[in-house]
Amino acid sequence: MQIIEPKNKNFLTPKQLECEFGISLSKQYKMRMQKNQNQANSLPFIKLEKTILYKRSEIEIWLDKNMVKGNL
Repeated sequence: MQIIEPKNKNFLTPKQLECEFGISLSKQYKMRMQKNQNQANSLPFIKLEKTILYKRSEIEIWLDKNMVKGNL
């Protein structure tokens, strides 16, 4: 299978998401499956044929929305 690297920096591959945001490939897979089950907190992604991509701005919004606020 050919791995497509996006030339547009607004999109991330699963490997790039793992490197930049620390979400493992296996965790990404599980979170994508949540979307198939219509869960609100699922990881936003785009699927083009067999290629999975993440829109950087959507990931940042998702992270902000799902961030756990601690007591300081």
